[in-house]
Amino acid sequence: MKMKPAPILIFSLCLAALLLALALPGHPAQALPEYSSQTGEPCATCHASPSGGGVRTPRGQAWVAQSKPGEVPDLVAALDALGVTLDVNEADYVLVPETINPPTPLTGAPSTEVSSSIASEVQRWIADFGGN
Repeated sequence: MKMKPAPILIFSLCLAALLLALALPGHPAQALPEYSSQTGEPCATCHASPSGGGVRTPRGQAWVAQSKPGEVPDLVAALDALGVTLDVNEADYVLVPETINPPTPLTGAPSTEVSSSIASEVQRWIADFGGN
C-alpha cells in the first residue's frame, strides 16, 4: 500500500521547518542580571515581569535611553526623560484640617401606617425568598 503524497509532503515541510529553526542563531539576552547588580535594583524596577526581561517599565525605558548609567532614575525623572509632563497641583493632595459638623439626627417618628406597610412588605419578601 502506497502513502498518499500529501502526508509525505506535510511531514517533509515540518521536518524542514524544524531543521531551519534549529539552524538559525537565537537572539542573545539583553536583560542581564549584572544590570541589577550594577544599579542595586531588582529586575522588576526596569521590567514589567518581576523576573526581568520583556517589556520595560517607564523607569527601565528611561534608564536605557540614558545609556544605562549606574543608577535607575526615579519615576518622576524617568517620565521627564521620556517627555511625559504631569500637571499636578500639590495643594489638591494636602490634607487641610477642617471642622466637620456631626450630622444631625433624624427627628420625628415614622407614621404607623408607613411602618406597618413596610413591615408587611418585608415579611412578604422573606416568605417568597427561595434561598441562594
